[in-house]
Amino acid sequence: MKGVVAYSDQFGDPPRVRGNVRRSRKGYVRSLLKKHALTIILAAGLSQGVALSQSPLPQTESSLSRNSAPVRDWANRLLANDPKVRATAEAALVQEARRSLPLLRRFLDPGHEDLHVVTFEIIRRIGPPAIPLLVDLLRHESDSIRRSAVDVLIDFAPDTEWIQPALRRALRDEDSTVAGDAARALGALGKRASPSVGALVNTLSHEDPYVRIYAAEALASIGPNAGAATKDLARALGDPIPGVRWAAGEALAGIGPAAQSAVPQLIEALKDEFLYVRICAATALGSIGPKAQRAREALRASANDPALRNQAEWALNRIAGIEPGKPGVSPQVPGPSVPLQTQTTVAQTGNPPVDWDRSTGRNIVWSVELGNEVYGRPVVAGDVVYVGADNTRHMNPAFQEESGVLMAFRVTDGAFLWQDVAPRVERGLRDFLLPSTTSGPYVEGDRLYYVTAECQLRCLDTQGFRDGENNGPYHGEVLKDNAAADIVWQLDMPALGVFPHEACNSDVLPLGDLLMVGTSNGQNEGHSGVPSPFAPSLIAVNKHSGEVVWRAIGPGDRVLHGNWSSPVAANVNGRMQVLFGGGDGWLRAYDAASGQEIWRFDGNPKDARFFPRPGVLSRSSIIASPVFADGRVFIAMGHSPGHGNGPSLIHAISPNGQGDVTKSGLLWTSREVGRVVGTPIVKDGLLYVGDLGGTVHCLDAATGAHLWKHETNDAIWGCLVLAGDRLYVGNAEGLMTVLRAGRRKELLAQIEMDAPLYSRPAVIGDALYLATASRLYLIAARP
Repeated sequence: MKGVVAYSDQFGDPPRVRGNVRRSRKGYVRSLLKKHALTIILAAGLSQGVALSQSPLPQTESSLSRNSAPVRDWANRLLANDPKVRATAEAALVQEARRSLPLLRRFLDPGHEDLHVVTFEIIRRIGPPAIPLLVDLLRHESDSIRRSAVDVLIDFAPDTEWIQPALRRALRDEDSTVAGDAARALGALGKRASPSVGALVNTLSHEDPYVRIYAAEALASIGPNAGAATKDLARALGDPIPGVRWAAGEALAGIGPAAQSAVPQLIEALKDEFLYVRICAATALGSIGPKAQRAREALRASANDPALRNQAEWALNRIAGIEPGKPGVSPQVPGPSVPLQTQTTVAQTGNPPVDWDRSTGRNIVWSVELGNEVYGRPVVAGDVVYVGADNTRHMNPAFQEESGVLMAFRVTDGAFLWQDVAPRVERGLRDFLLPSTTSGPYVEGDRLYYVTAECQLRCLDTQGFRDGENNGPYHGEVLKDNAAADIVWQLDMPALGVFPHEACNSDVLPLGDLLMVGTSNGQNEGHSGVPSPFAPSLIAVNKHSGEVVWRAIGPGDRVLHGNWSSPVAANVNGRMQVLFGGGDGWLRAYDAASGQEIWRFDGNPKDARFFPRPGVLSRSSIIASPVFADGRVFIAMGHSPGHGNGPSLIHAISPNGQGDVTKSGLLWTSREVGRVVGTPIVKDGLLYVGDLGGTVHCLDAATGAHLWKHETNDAIWGCLVLAGDRLYVGNAEGLMTVLRAGRRKELLAQIEMDAPLYSRPAVIGDALYLATASRLYLIAARP
């Protein structure tokens, strides 16, 4: 994503729950893909030539009952094959807001099940005016309707404060998904949910462990006003499910000094077998402060664990009455042995085709199946093309588990060579992380570096086991046949305290002997807080040994959702900077050798609030990688694609400052774009960017002036590449648009692919390596 992508929640399930895990819609890439596929299937059942009348919106439910023609008419519009017809109908219903609600209510009747998904998306776009309808739907007889209604209500906080009685009632819903999301909806209110503390305490004894987790996380977001829950939360520290235990620790940390009576249980939790329980226990003891004197010895012992050191030392200072500043950078081992230097980037000057046809095979040299949920981008090195995917293709019959994989194919004919697999890791989490590799690998000689779907930084031997050797100190490979990857070394980032959120998404940036990698540290499953605020968001690793050289905390506890941007290098006046876009919306520049912060820039208006829903200006993260070109840094603000599109910002920044350069370093800001998750492109003084509204924008890089735009009619993720004077842009509906680069817009081609286009293609000479959500194509002109 790249952006997550999506993108990750992973919690240790009891056997009866595993395999039937609910995926949260907020930012969860997998549910977004399923929703997208469902919409396409439904729409395909209708003729594109449906004649649409311009019937006005009915005023009341009773008028709809008397005349069903408007219902059929609007249903035809919403399910039309033509994306412009669908978009126009949706926009009209959103604009009418309250007047649309009776019609939308009819679409949720059993006779219109084909419209349920799109109806709730329209309700989400309408926003708080739809709250009364959603409250009514919380009593609907259909489990799926109640689930969708409460899921939307989560995102409408704080406007849901007045409906707490309905949410408290939903905590007792017979469907555990509804009950759990009701707790999340209360948690989204923060301290405003104080009147619901008693109901949440009762929910801590729910039979479903995930409802208990969400209830504890909601109490954590309420904070000190949840002090009456201390006794029950202390008891929850002994819950058999680790996720409940650390959520209880989060809640006790939120309560602070009033949670003093839980100190003995928190001391015991410092010895828990699961790291995140220990982290949350240390944070809670520090939040209790001087009243936790009895915990000093246990915290000193915990400080010997590198993953707990920052939390334990912070807690000890708090107990001693010292208000420590949050650590920013922690050096680990001696620095690199060679001077830092950037890798040379070859300009994309090839001439790939602007037309191809997957049905006839015109200009398609070969294609291979990858999987069902593919977000990785192709990377070509030598005679091999690498791409991250899921394991639904089961290239090795001996390994059929759900996991992320990295696949290697021969460039000449697409022949499969080998794959690396990342099986689920038991960390006390349920299957929360996206089981598909999104990281783009970096290849240097016979070594390949990438981030797995399970948050491991791996170094692979590009020959795999075909050379008959098991290279490096790592010998724990799951498979060791000729089609398996040979892992040289592995760094498990959660062992650093990292709590990856939804997707492990970072490309690997090489600088001399160092590899710079984002960790994807983020929020808890309920999206109510950051369980590991002292974990690094960015690390520098020795590429030969896998040892951490330095780590930067960055956003800490201010992450809005997840940390999914990839680091970028910038040589500024002879000093190498590492630019990293944070999950809190701040861009930070670090000294590449030491990890010390040089400057930082806030990409959000100071008064902006976080709204994880479409259509509104929201406090945003930086998901797209920053761009350094022509002495300027460009950042585009964005959200997880699961939150939809909305108004957003692009900034141009001077990289020559020190400290907070939000005002002094700003060169220009554009407010004419939507939310962005794919990295923009700068060339010849022009900035090209695609947003989640499906619009391609061209701006003047020096001034920010908007030169032109082009509508593709569906979300643009990361499929954006410039080859010579041709801009290739793919969207989530599978449409590839080819535009002429330059100050005047010129449409060259539109090509329909077989699946969504999420990732950036690779251009090698006159060839285009293009991955859809299911296949990899080599596209080149053929006689």
